[in-house]
Amino acid sequence: MEKNNSTLILLWSLAGLSLATGLLLTLRSLNAIPRTTELWERKAEDIKALTVLQTRASRNRAILDRYSRYPAVPVSLESLTQTTLPGRTLITRATESRPCVPGWSLRKVSVDLNDIEGEDLGKWLAAGAQASPPWALVECTLTAASTPGRLARATLVMETVERTGP
Repeated sequence: MEKNNSTLILLWSLAGLSLATGLLLTLRSLNAIPRTTELWERKAEDIKALTVLQTRASRNRAILDRYSRYPAVPVSLESLTQTTLPGRTLITRATESRPCVPGWSLRKVSVDLNDIEGEDLGKWLAAGAQASPPWALVECTLTAASTPGRLARATLVMETVERTGP
């Protein structure tokens, strides 16, 4: 009978120890909830930031892939003028050329078109926008002529990119 009592005492002791351990671990887990919640919130913010960066990087890669198919040198504005407005002359002045992303530089050119119709100017700008790489209008100063529908002078600043490296 004594053997049964000692076994019973041992089992009750083990049960009490297990209960105490369970209670301690439960309290420890309850105390860790605020820290765990803060950690998960920080991780969620990090994932959002990484998603934004991944989206931006994908967009930049798509743009660089698109531009990598363009010829190294953009279509000259003079040849664009001869194609779009045969017989018309323009005055160009390079205003700026600076690196923009690795392997590419931004090129700005000032253009003067004299005695031009507004419709012809629109055709010329559309042809520049459809070139590869495209020419974009940055600044525009128009001087009206005394004849309706004509411009005495159109002073434009156009920009494009050109490849400077591989």
